[in-house]
Amino acid sequence: MSDATDFFDAVVRYEIDLWNAVDTALQETHGLALGRFQALRVLYERGGDGRVQDVAGDLHITIGAASKLVDRLEHDGTARRQPNPNDRRSSLIALTAEGRRVHDAASTTFEAALHASLPARHGDGGLARLTAKLQQLRSHLEIAAGAGVTA
Repeated sequence: MSDATDFFDAVVRYEIDLWNAVDTALQETHGLALGRFQALRVLYERGGDGRVQDVAGDLHITIGAASKLVDRLEHDGTARRQPNPNDRRSSLIALTAEGRRVHDAASTTFEAALHASLPARHGDGGLARLTAKLQQLRSHLEIAAGAGVTA
């Protein structure tokens, strides 16, 4: 195997394990799947509202997947669609009071699960350096994809 293959395997498997650990904590404590929490975070970080396109873009998922995710939030009573006054073809998605409550409560569990899942010494700046490196790698992928670079 190559270093690149080893890196790919390590990153993807770590992401899956970390996702599962945080998802389990959210499910057990709040009955909330991590995917739904991520969508609530997108809306919360945008001041409590946004569009399906915002959820899709911020989470790097398709518009169809984001629309289904918003449907689930509406069903849960944590978000609601309302007409977009600037574009009749789209809707605005707003957090409900329940959505804000769920987001705030789940945020504490989310942070605790992350800290429990990360090495104890992550406060020494190592996590920030690793985050910056991963963001740099993501930027490289975006540039390569924009240039039409393939294997």
